[in-house]
Amino acid sequence: MEFLDLQYFVSIAESGSFTKSALQNNMAQSALSRRVRDLEVELGTALFYRNGRGVVLTDAGEVFLARARGLLAEREALRQDMRASVSELDGTVKLAVPPSVGLVLLAPLLRQIRADLPRVRMRVMEGFSGHVAEWLAAGKVDLAVLYKIKASALLDAEHLLFEDLFLISAPDAPHLGAANGVSIAELAGEELVLPGPPHGLRVLVEEAAAKGGVTLNVSIELETLPTIHDLVGSGGIRTILPLTAVSRELQAGRLVAQRITPAINRELILAHAPHRAAAPVTKAVVRLIRAQISDLVRSGVWAGRL
Repeated sequence: MEFLDLQYFVSIAESGSFTKSALQNNMAQSALSRRVRDLEVELGTALFYRNGRGVVLTDAGEVFLARARGLLAEREALRQDMRASVSELDGTVKLAVPPSVGLVLLAPLLRQIRADLPRVRMRVMEGFSGHVAEWLAAGKVDLAVLYKIKASALLDAEHLLFEDLFLISAPDAPHLGAANGVSIAELAGEELVLPGPPHGLRVLVEEAAAKGGVTLNVSIELETLPTIHDLVGSGGIRTILPLTAVSRELQAGRLVAQRITPAINRELILAHAPHRAAAPVTKAVVRLIRAQISDLVRSGVWAGRL
């Protein structure tokens, strides 16, 4: 068994296809199939189920995938450690963030990484916090900036900031509440569009409603932030989001925000895969993430509390 066999196996598992993996690795499909057969013979078990649409992992394949990703990450960390001992930081860091965080953080962060760590390559994925947590647990990313979920098993995580959630409506929507905000009780009967469970924002909002004895009318569950903006902006439906998620729309007058009472707030955390936490290049990116978030909050660009 060679590291190359592990790389090929992970490539097939992630693409779900021998054909796609062969193209990605610039090799003949027959040669790729032969290496996987040899690997299965050595391990004494099948790693994939073949079907007409591609391949899926067997139970043994799922176990092997987690171990293979860990071994490849350890090799990369070792390579980076050795490079860091003799030269400038070099390597790839895979980062995942929710869309609302990406809107504010990614552009200044990536500019700073290019300036301070020119040999570091970034791979960035966006998804709601439930998805981000799944990617981190599966080893698909090294770092994740996400909103804390109460049932989260993310032990390798540190606090970044707190931010409040607001009721977001179209400018011409019927007015709710008073000048200082809207109560959770006044949301009863209002049509809402929200991410579906188990995403952290939905869990927080439902808990706040339950405490206030309110049953929310979530008529649409949606996990695409631009579409949520469009639906709310067209009127007839509202949403609940942090100000960071709608900052451009608020500035342009396309949406309006009202503070919710009692306040619903959530915690943003930085989590990392255990096998990547000690890598020098990962530590360097973590330092820049923390510095950028601190600067954005202190400058008022990010409406949060450190």
